[in-house]
Amino acid sequence: MGLLLAGCFAPQPPMFGDGEAVPEEASRVALPVRPGPDGTWALNAPAAGLLGQGRTLVRLDGPGNRGRRIALPAEFALTAHRPGAAHSAFVRGDQVVLVGGRDGRRGPSAIARLDPRRGLLTWQQALPPGSRVFLSGNGLEVLTAVCRRRSCDLTGWDTSSGVRRWTRVVSGPVRVVDACRADASTTGDGRGEDGCEPYLVTPDRVGTIDPDNGGPHWLKGLRPPDGVVDRVVKAADRVILVTAPAKGSCRATVLAGGTESGEGDRGWRYDFVWDQPQAARDPHTGCRRDRALPLTVGFRMVLPDAEGALLVDPYFGTRRPFTRLARGEYPVSDGTPNTIVRAPGRPDRLLYASAGQPVRPHGLSPAARSLAQGFWQDGRRLLLLDHQGHGLWQGTSDCQAFGDGLKGGTVTYCDGDDLVTLRPVRED
Repeated sequence: MGLLLAGCFAPQPPMFGDGEAVPEEASRVALPVRPGPDGTWALNAPAAGLLGQGRTLVRLDGPGNRGRRIALPAEFALTAHRPGAAHSAFVRGDQVVLVGGRDGRRGPSAIARLDPRRGLLTWQQALPPGSRVFLSGNGLEVLTAVCRRRSCDLTGWDTSSGVRRWTRVVSGPVRVVDACRADASTTGDGRGEDGCEPYLVTPDRVGTIDPDNGGPHWLKGLRPPDGVVDRVVKAADRVILVTAPAKGSCRATVLAGGTESGEGDRGWRYDFVWDQPQAARDPHTGCRRDRALPLTVGFRMVLPDAEGALLVDPYFGTRRPFTRLARGEYPVSDGTPNTIVRAPGRPDRLLYASAGQPVRPHGLSPAARSLAQGFWQDGRRLLLLDHQGHGLWQGTSDCQAFGDGLKGGTVTYCDGDDLVTLRPVRED
């Protein structure tokens, strides 16, 4: 006797990229804060519904969010895109920490917590000269550090209350290196949470910082290579150290320590001459290098070797097969899962492509970027395509449009003096 199984499945909601959904205006409001001259905002955190530029920060209306416009003190004006720099912001979930700056002073001058629901600074703390600011991966603690030749003064602040939880002096030539910002892969708004904790780096040790008391936890078996370690990348269960290219020779080293869980794992190391063809040559070192360029593309780590960039698995490094690009080539991302290989004077190509697969949909320029699956911005032009590359919708944007970070979710753009959010719907 046969057994018949039957079930009911709800239809999938429309999504951009499903080949059928078209945009519908979900909201249209007067532009609450204008972007900077480059069409972007210093703070753009779609998941939190926050936009900020200059002395204005807004919380956009959304599910569970009541819109609010907040006037910031001049010290906390938002002009820097890199979290931790003076006049910048950190965002981790509901936590927003502002980093202040003052004219005539290098680096951060103060920190403050912003409650975007109430539009208030709930606490504020002045910082001594030479301070650097970091935020823990979970957003519960702000770390400030003042490092000199022979010691580092560390302070941990409770993000919610602003209470000083601990202070700690770490003796010796210590530097604090952050594995977030440009030092690791981040989200589209530059505020990724994975692997963002700061590391202590000395000439012979690397360690993490205990969030409860500030004590260092030195990593066993990981001794920094010669040179100045200025990046730490946490990837594939490894802590990977990257030295800055040396002046004149541009020699650099990437050293991956053993895994945190595997005994006897020897990690990997690669020594090379650093060269990033897409970067300007540093007049001080003579090397082509841009520290803002990420060293991760997709699931691969980029080793910018002058003989040709290497794309390696961060776990195995050069101990397993890897891809070497031609001299002058470098990998870029357009917001899709594809990795594009670019070089001056040559057409773009896909790193991994099936026969006949185009680099990008027909008619789009190399500057095009994906906002959601099938949804593109190319200059001012917005374009939604079906699976065959046919246009389903087109428009224009006066700013850099952005998605909400969800697969097939909303897209927001500027239409003159309006901020417009589109949602996917199916045509009747």
